Amino acid sequence: MMSLFPFTMDGLLNINKPGGVTSHDVVDEARKILKQRRIGHTGTLDPMATGVLVLCVGKATRIARYIEAGEKEYEATMRLGIVTDTQDSSGKVLETRRYRPPDRDEVEEALAGFVGEIMQQPPVFSAIKVSGVPSYRLAREGRSSPLRPRKVTVSGIRLLSYDDPYIVIWVRCSKGVYIRTLCADIGEALGAGGHLTGLIRTRSGMFLLEHARGLEHLRSLAREGRLASVMVSMDEALSDLPVIALDPEQDRRLRSGGRVDIDATEMDGGMVRIHDISGRLTALARVKDGALLPETVFLQPGE
Repeated sequence: MMSLFPFTMDGLLNINKPGGVTSHDVVDEARKILKQRRIGHTGTLDPMATGVLVLCVGKATRIARYIEAGEKEYEATMRLGIVTDTQDSSGKVLETRRYRPPDRDEVEEALAGFVGEIMQQPPVFSAIKVSGVPSYRLAREGRSSPLRPRKVTVSGIRLLSYDDPYIVIWVRCSKGVYIRTLCADIGEALGAGGHLTGLIRTRSGMFLLEHARGLEHLRSLAREGRLASVMVSMDEALSDLPVIALDPEQDRRLRSGGRVDIDATEMDGGMVRIHDISGRLTALARVKDGALLPETVFLQPGE
């Protein structure tokens, strides 16, 4: 019997996550569509959020951590004057404040204060684990405690529109930034309090919203046997990393777990893609002290 998927199901999919479902719901649906269990995502979006959710399929699950580490961009809408326990509109209202509406200059000045390396305290309603238990579960049971602040990077914030009490901003940031916490903190900086009411992830690393596919489109492509047309290869997804091509003996040694001496001191400490003589991606390696050390091997010797 001919397979419905005559190509290797190893690669990445740029999915436009709909609102009202979890990231794990999207993964479950993709597993049904692709008829493959080995699928994971690279960075959770809250149920209310929409936009880019990158799925790793097959062997590509092994590069999820590298993809997840990429820079993100968002369009966020926040409302001043109302503070909630989840820092977004899904939560319980804790406080409704009377405030003097800031003018546009005051809003832009407040936004500028959150650009750069900042300390951010993750929300208790998050998936961060406390003694092995997700913090949001403890919060729902009334047993949560404040999570430890951590350093994150916000490389850019731009005010897109302001019509009190609503502020719409564009944010570019590192992995680990909670946009709802950022909005709550901006609200506090303006003396009004606030919470997130809408969120769209417009970029995750190289993956852009304008190229993202909905689940229904993915289902149609599966019926037509055209899933390969939207699958991004691991090599392409990691294209920001330099490439080093190895001869057969060097490639065999690296894929077997050995070190390969090279002349690349200027790349010391960096990650590189390894290609064999036919141009296939065989591994990822770290450059250290004039040698390549294997970090992730995709093809075993002889494949």
